Amino acid sequence: MILHIARVILIVIEVLALFNLLIIVHELGHFLAARWRGLYIEKFGVWFGKPIWKKTINGVEYSLGSLPFGGFVALPQLAPMDIIEGKADVDRAQLPKISAFDKIIVAFAGPLFSFLLAVVFAVFIWMVGRPVSESEATTIIGYVVPASPAAQAGLKAGDKILSVDGHGVTRFGGMSEDSISWRIVRSEGETVPIMVERNEDGKARVITVDAKPIIPPTRAWMRKGLRQIEIFPAETPLVARVQPNSPAAKAGLQANDLIVGINREPLYHINGIDDFSREHPSAPIQLNLKRNGADVTVPFEAGPLVVGDVSQDSPAARAGLQKGDVVRALDDIPRKSTAAASDYIRHHGGQPVRFSVTRGGKNFELSVTPEVPQGELYPRIGISWEDNYGIVLDTYGRLTRTHPTPPEQVRAATLAVVNTLGAIASPKSDVRLQHMSGPVMMLRVYYLMFENRDGWLMALWFSVILNVNLALLNLIPMPVLDGGHIALAIVEALRRRPVNARVLEVVQTACAVVIIGFMVYIAFFDVQDLFGRAGPKFTPKNSSTSAR
Repeated sequence: MILHIARVILIVIEVLALFNLLIIVHELGHFLAARWRGLYIEKFGVWFGKPIWKKTINGVEYSLGSLPFGGFVALPQLAPMDIIEGKADVDRAQLPKISAFDKIIVAFAGPLFSFLLAVVFAVFIWMVGRPVSESEATTIIGYVVPASPAAQAGLKAGDKILSVDGHGVTRFGGMSEDSISWRIVRSEGETVPIMVERNEDGKARVITVDAKPIIPPTRAWMRKGLRQIEIFPAETPLVARVQPNSPAAKAGLQANDLIVGINREPLYHINGIDDFSREHPSAPIQLNLKRNGADVTVPFEAGPLVVGDVSQDSPAARAGLQKGDVVRALDDIPRKSTAAASDYIRHHGGQPVRFSVTRGGKNFELSVTPEVPQGELYPRIGISWEDNYGIVLDTYGRLTRTHPTPPEQVRAATLAVVNTLGAIASPKSDVRLQHMSGPVMMLRVYYLMFENRDGWLMALWFSVILNVNLALLNLIPMPVLDGGHIALAIVEALRRRPVNARVLEVVQTACAVVIIGFMVYIAFFDVQDLFGRAGPKFTPKNSSTSAR
């Protein structure tokens, strides 16, 4: 327990250190450029909030704030930033005038330093290598959700996707033009043509299917769903650890085992075990493993179905199901997998389903009628299932090292920004401003990366993307941003006189309020994603328990 707490604290420190480095280097660019061009520098602060340390050196007040996020440099000769940096201690009117060219240099220096830091990180990743997960790089389908748009179109696990919506693809994840997930999100037609290569009887054939994407409904205060066809990438399950006294432990599974097959058939995703159990309910299961390079086969039998959390006012709660109940059968038919049980429930909306339950050593039956929760598409009863395998998988699975060149990394990061802004601007796209991520989500991504043994390499690669984002987005010609300072300096040069100070202050303050409001808006959705979404909400009814 103590070691776990210490590790969490260490990861938090690593996250804050790297995240702050990105911001401080950006501000350092402004600081050094201002020094070079002879601007008056009032303050240079690391972190915000009430200073826990400050000292004036050569006329510049250096400080360390109490809130460990970011930094700032106060340059009163540029457009006023009082709402962010605090009111200036000097009378701006008494300061010497500076040229528009100097303002442009100082404003541009921040994005330039962010870009240079991205290049430094990119060179390091090129030399050492970037860890890439199997699920990100593959184009093979690992799992098709039953009754999903992909299943209805005829897609199967093991299919290799060649193109989506007329665009060739080379990877599953990411926001690049060659990404399967991004091409589905950015599709605009009623159906999405998907070309796949399928191996049947030892022969490969190419087929094209049309999948009709769905947009999962969400509640009014949540991020709107994006187009999907409900497929998962192929990923060989890598065992991180085995729960004691679990079915996996009894079968003899060990940490670092790769589960490559089931009954001599390839296993493309851990959910394939559920599929096999559903399709062959009476067949014994043999898991085919790779252990330290050797082939190993172990018999495996999933544990009983145990009810996890029960949602309030749900059909399960009204029928009397409780957390910890063991479900022996549904309508007198034993179910070996949670997927099979959930699938049966899904196909019996509005029809009573008889649950054979064991609780505290007593056997009894309950009648539960599945309902469609508010804002959802499919019938549910409002429960989660406890894990009945005892297998804890490695979050990232098998990792390989790639060595993308610095230009390739910067180009990919730039295209991610351009593609996102293009999707937001397109009237036919489902991508909106609310789908952008802010500091909360960025910190979460860093935290998840640092949990991995190759966390620093993952984090440095991600920092290339963030630094390019920081550079490009700051060059948007909007007051408060660096691009706004540059635009105002250009206007000043064309007019041959500065913009009216009072007008400038009002515009800067208004834009600062807009940007702060936007950050709060994005953080609202990021926090929801961080802590998880609420469970299904059912229409309340009178409680009715049926037991016998």
